[in-house]
Amino acid sequence: MSPAPDEQGRFLPIPRGLVFAASGWIAASWIIAIGVQPPLQPSSAVYTPAARMLLASMVVGGLVAWPLLRLSTGVRRRPLAAALLDLATLAALFQIVVWPLRLVTSWSADRTLLLDLHGIAWLASIAGMLAFSTAREGAARAWTMILIVFWLTLPPFLATVLGLDANLARISPLAEVWGIASDGPAELAPGAWRPVAIEFAVAGIIWWVASAASGGGEESVDSVA
Repeated sequence: MSPAPDEQGRFLPIPRGLVFAASGWIAASWIIAIGVQPPLQPSSAVYTPAARMLLASMVVGGLVAWPLLRLSTGVRRRPLAAALLDLATLAALFQIVVWPLRLVTSWSADRTLLLDLHGIAWLASIAGMLAFSTAREGAARAWTMILIVFWLTLPPFLATVLGLDANLARISPLAEVWGIASDGPAELAPGAWRPVAIEFAVAGIIWWVASAASGGGEESVDSVA
């Protein structure tokens, strides 16, 4: 992966700390969900629930741990470029995880692709939020984290506790990935691709807001953490 050039021709370094932390999260999630030893009778029926748990853990890592890491550091003077580099790094790591799962689960290629695109869309939205918030201090960071937590938890709460439409829960990435990964080899439901298109559109709007808020440009720095 090539570093991203800044306005004066210098390059932003690959976020090695993020790569190390994300790799550690994936390894820990794998051990917790699947274990280090194969089951006595390995089959897709055995591995699919574990793979579902692994993806759920990765959702928590990408939508909670990563924002917490970046929002707990100082102001980033190149927030747009830094967020894009983070996004490319995590999206690449996600490919290494999600596609090999098809070898041990009953997911079709279409279902695996759907899970993959959902993950990229969610990461793109978080990256856009970080591009906006990491250029600022104080309340903007706190409200960004609160918004992300609400995104994950409020839709399932409204659907299960208040008895609202069950489809409302799937606005949450956790509920959505759990639902898609639970359907096994079944054909995708009609309209299954529509939510992904909406998620990418939302991510585009978030990035447009972040770019507009930055004034269309960024100050150069020698490195990004």
